[in-house]
Amino acid sequence: MKLFKLKRNQLFGMRATFILIIFIELLHPDENNAQKIILGGKNANAISVTSSDNWKPQNRKDTTAAISTINGDGLVFDEYNASRFLYQATLGSNLQDIRKLAGTDFEKWIDDQMNLPVHSIMDEVNSIYREVYNWNLEQGADSSDLASSPNWTHFQYAWWTQHMNNPDKLRQRIALALSEIFVISIQTDLQGYGAGMANYYDILLHNAFGNFADLLWQVTLHPTMGFYLSHLNNPKTDTVANTHPDENYAREIMQLFTIGLNELNADGSLKMDAKGNSIPTYNQKDIKELAKIFTGLGFSAVVPNMYTDTAVFGMGIYLADFTKPMRMYEYYHESGEKVLLNGTTIIPDGQSGLKDIQDAITTLVNHPNTAPFISKQLIQRLIKSNPSPQYVQRVSRVFSNDGKNNKGNLAAVIKAILLDPEARDCEPMMDSNNGQLREPIVRYSHFTSAIDVEQYYGRYWNLGYDYWVNTNQIPLAAPSVFNFFSPFFKPKGDLDNNGLTGPEFQIHNSRTSIGYLNQVNSWTIFDYVMYGWERNEPYAILNLHELEDLAQDPEVLLNRLDILFTHGNLSDRTRGIIKQTIGTFITGSFREDRVRMALYLIMISPDYAIFK
Repeated sequence: MKLFKLKRNQLFGMRATFILIIFIELLHPDENNAQKIILGGKNANAISVTSSDNWKPQNRKDTTAAISTINGDGLVFDEYNASRFLYQATLGSNLQDIRKLAGTDFEKWIDDQMNLPVHSIMDEVNSIYREVYNWNLEQGADSSDLASSPNWTHFQYAWWTQHMNNPDKLRQRIALALSEIFVISIQTDLQGYGAGMANYYDILLHNAFGNFADLLWQVTLHPTMGFYLSHLNNPKTDTVANTHPDENYAREIMQLFTIGLNELNADGSLKMDAKGNSIPTYNQKDIKELAKIFTGLGFSAVVPNMYTDTAVFGMGIYLADFTKPMRMYEYYHESGEKVLLNGTTIIPDGQSGLKDIQDAITTLVNHPNTAPFISKQLIQRLIKSNPSPQYVQRVSRVFSNDGKNNKGNLAAVIKAILLDPEARDCEPMMDSNNGQLREPIVRYSHFTSAIDVEQYYGRYWNLGYDYWVNTNQIPLAAPSVFNFFSPFFKPKGDLDNNGLTGPEFQIHNSRTSIGYLNQVNSWTIFDYVMYGWERNEPYAILNLHELEDLAQDPEVLLNRLDILFTHGNLSDRTRGIIKQTIGTFITGSFREDRVRMALYLIMISPDYAIFK
C-alpha cells in the first residue's frame, strides 16, 4: 500500500469546500482480486495516514485525526445538505435537527412531518390570553387596562410559541407561505379579534397538506376574510336603491387566489395571441357576474353578550363570533343565472347560495391557470424567486394530477417542490438566476431556531413589534391584500434588466435594510431577542455556551455557523472578514465577544441574505 503523509494529524473545523483527491493503488499479486477502497467509505481506514506532528491544543472540541481526511469523518456535506433542506422546509433548525437528518431520506422526513398532528393556534391564543391576563393582574395591573378578549398581540405570542415548541415544522412553514397568498391583515379592525385571526390561521395549518379546493372553500367562508375583502354582509342587487354587490372578493379570488390576470401555459409562461399580446383571463363583466355569487353571506354566531344571542344578516363586527364560518342568508343572495369567464361557465338559476359558491370555486380550481399560478408562488416562497419553466411545469402537473387523479393535492405539491432536482441538486445553485432574498420573518425565525434561546419562565411571548417597524414584516401584518410583496416584483437594476423577479426586495429599502441590521444588533450584542408587552415579563436571551467552547479558534466557530446559517455557502471573502474581525478579540470575555460579533456579521452578510 502506498503511504500518504499530511502536514499535521489534527485538523480543525475541516471545510466541505476543501476537496482532497488521492489515487490509491493497492499492490496485490492477483490484480483481479485487488481490494477497492473508496475515499470517504468505511474501508478507507485500511490506509495508513501519518502527519508531521502530534500537536493537539487544549480545549479544542472540533479536533480530529488525520485519517479523517479520507475516511469520511471530516466531511460535512450531508450536514450542509440537511441544513439547506431544512431552511426550505421549516422556519428554522438547530444543529441537532441538522445532524439527525444528515444522510437520511428527505422524503421520509416529509412523510413523517405530514403525519404529525395539527396543533390549533386558536387554542394556543385562548390559553395565552388567560395566562397573560392573570400574569398582569399578579404584577399589579388594573383589570380595566387589560384586553377583554384576545387580540393581535396574543396571536403573535401564540405564533412564536408554536414556532419555538411544536415539532410540526413543515406544516408551520407551509401555513406561513399560504398566509402570504390568502392574505388577511391586522392592519385593519381585525387586530382586535385575535381568536378569529387564529381560527383563520388554523385553516391554513389544517389544509397545508390537504386539498386546494377545500382550502379555498374554507377561506371564502371565513368571517375574517369576509370582513377583509368585504363579501361579508354583501347584499344582492337592489334596482330601486341602485346598489350592486361588492366586487372586491370576486376580483381577488381570481387575481390573487386562483387564475391570475393573464392566461398561462403549464410552465407558468404567458400565453400570447396572434399579435403577441398577453390574453386576460377575465374582464369586468366576469367580476360583476362572480360578485353576484358572493352575496348573502353573514355572521353565523355571536359572542356571549347582554344584547342578543342570534346573528342576523347585516350585523356589525362587535358582537360577532369570528371563529364560526359565515352562513348563507338566502333572501340576500342574488338569484338567477351567472355566466363566468368569458361565457365558458354557466352557474344555473335555482340553486342555493352555497351551491353557487361551490360551483364557482370548482370552476376556478379547474381552470388551467390555477395549477401553474399557485405552484410557482409556492416555489417562490420555499425555494427560489425565479424557478425555471421546467420546474414550474413539473410541479404544475402534480397539482393537476397527483398520480391518483386528484387535483390540488397540496401534500403531493409540497413534496414535488422540495424534492425537485432544481431544489436539491448542486448544479442549479451555480446558475446566476438562482436564489432569493430571504424574507425578514424567516430570517428571524431561523435565527431563533438555530441559536439556543432561553426565557426564564419558558414562555415565548414575542410580539415582534420593533421587528415589524424595522423590516415591514411579521405574520398576518401585510399592508394590503397584495401581501408584503408581489410575486411579480422586479427591483430596478440587474434583476429587472435580465427579466428576473425579486419579490422580497419590494420591502428591502434604505430604511428596512438598516432596520434589519439594528435588529440583529439587538439580538446578538444586547440579548434583546424576544419580548412582549406584559408587566415585568423577562425577555428571551441567547445561550451561547456551546458556541463559546468553539470560539478559541475563529475558523472552528465559523465552520459551525456556516452549517447553521449559510449551509456550506459561506464565501472565502466573508469568512476572511469575519475571521479577521473576531480574531482581534483576545482579552477579557473574548470567547463571548467573538461569538456575538460572528453572529452579527454572518446574519448581515450577503452570503446569508441571499439564499442559494
